[in-house]
Amino acid sequence: MIVWRSWKLLLASILVTALSAFGIMLLRNQDSTAHLVVAESGQMMSALIFVAQADGHFADQGLTVELLRITDGKSAMDALLDHRSDLALSSDVPAAGAMMAGKPVRILSTVQTSDRDIVLASPKGSNLTSPATLVGKRIGFSPDTNSEHFLNLLIMQSGLTGQVTLVPFGSNDIMQALADGQIDAASVWTTTRIAGAKLFPNGLDLLSMPGLYTGSWILSTRRDVVETRRDALVRFERALLAAEWSILKDRERAIPIVAAGTGIDEALVRSHWESYGFTLRLDQALLLSLEGHLRRAGGSPGREMLGYLQSDVLREVDPTRVTVLD
Repeated sequence: MIVWRSWKLLLASILVTALSAFGIMLLRNQDSTAHLVVAESGQMMSALIFVAQADGHFADQGLTVELLRITDGKSAMDALLDHRSDLALSSDVPAAGAMMAGKPVRILSTVQTSDRDIVLASPKGSNLTSPATLVGKRIGFSPDTNSEHFLNLLIMQSGLTGQVTLVPFGSNDIMQALADGQIDAASVWTTTRIAGAKLFPNGLDLLSMPGLYTGSWILSTRRDVVETRRDALVRFERALLAAEWSILKDRERAIPIVAAGTGIDEALVRSHWESYGFTLRLDQALLLSLEGHLRRAGGSPGREMLGYLQSDVLREVDPTRVTVLD
């Protein structure tokens, strides 16, 4: 009898230990699944992420989200592919580049679109009034980003091929190069231009080309993240959808949040706000844009491109947001 009781106590002890170990392992897995690292470059286009974080929408979905600050969208895509982040925010250009290279990138959705974010900037008084005034000029751009893509489109559409000199610079250096006179104009996005404005006490001349290029700010992940943490991705998208509604209901409340997230003066954020459309979606326009990038690079996009669009995640959140023909 005593022996039997001893065995029961031993078995009970083993069972408690096993259950405790299993519980700890389960909690660790849950914690791991609920934590996401997002590579992001402090852009106004990332407004949905900033608002979702500040308003607690990620927390409402059981997520902890860490923002990994990166210099630009190309660097964010590199961080994703190097496994330094679980998600990345970039323009369609780095996303297309990853697809062309056969990388395991998966596009979840766009979070913003704009045809006014990229401009050509030059020091005030440089007579930058039309594409024709660029003839013979040195124009800076940031390689493998929408800065380069916008400039290439402008040159082709304006018939300036061979009539300008293109000079590559990192996005952190391009405005300083413009101020130092290394280039005559720069193809830049809003946050880069605003950050460098202090270098030009007399101001800047800007050449905007609305309609030339509608850029998409894309939320991407990797194939392995989809395979192992799909539920966390669904919850992340739900939080972004809640943030979208928050912005629609009260943009004045959202503007200071975005200003804090980008480091841009609140008045400047407000003045540029109407240039952006903060909408969560996955549509045919994005697919056509990606196909265009591949064709210009000499590729022949086919149905295999659809494999890079992880439409099922957003479709689970709100099927009306997915209009891509897959």
